Order: sequence, then C-alpha cells, then structure tokens
Amino acid sequence: MHKCWASFRFLPSHTCGNPGLIPRGIIHGTRYNVGDKIRYSCVMGYVLEGHAVLTCIVSPGSGASWDFPAPFCRAEGSCGGTLRGTTGTISSPHFPSEYENNADCTWSILAEPGDTIALVFTDFQLEDRYDFLEISGTEAPSMW
Repeated sequence: MHKCWASFRFLPSHTCGNPGLIPRGIIHGTRYNVGDKIRYSCVMGYVLEGHAVLTCIVSPGSGASWDFPAPFCRAEGSCGGTLRGTTGTISSPHFPSEYENNADCTWSILAEPGDTIALVFTDFQLEDRYDFLEISGTEAPSMW
C-alpha cells in the first residue's frame, strides 16, 4: 500500500509581464521580474509624458506590478491630448519655456464612471486678458 501526503501554498507571481510598446515609443529592457526596471523613450520629434522608468514591484494581494502606468509620446511642441490611467502630466508646449501666441490646448482625461479626477497644479501662470483655463466634465464647467 502506498500513501502520499502533500501540502501546498500559493506563491504570488514575481513577474510583471511585458508592459507593452507605446505608439512612437521605444522600450529599453527585456526583464520583467520584481526589482527589474525598464525605461521608455520616444522617437525623434516626440517627447515623453509620464514616468520614463518603471520598476516591477511586489503588490500586496496581486503578486507583482509596475509602479506606474506606461507613459506616452506626444509630438514635440504639440498642445493637448488624451490621458488615461491613474496618473498623468499636462504641460504647455515647450514647458518650462513660454509657448507661442494663440496656442489652443485641449486635454481630455478619461476615467471610469464614479471616479474622481484631482488636478494638482505645481506651476501655474496665466497672462491677464490672454490666457484662461476651463475645466469641464460631468459637473458644471469652471473657468479661471
């Protein structure tokens, strides 16, 4: 007669997986385990918005994940765009330098229904009678 007794336990994943390519972007790094880092850059004529370096970290309850969402590449000097994910960066063209006259920048931030979007301004300047900021969404628009 043969007997067998075994026990097991769940071991969380220690890999984040490939975070994927971004349009007009380049990914540097091919290892996706906890502690590994990858770096994003953009092709000529585009600038990176978001975190350039992502680190694979241990996430409580879910194994491993990247510490930030993948960034995106926008055309150099362009104005406006669409942001998705849990974080993002909005800036005027050529920031911190001044931008051209008559720049019309429109940004869209996409979120799930019920989510709250918080805007945190770290450097904000308007030129009287020429610049304005309008924030609109499901609530009444606000203008400054």
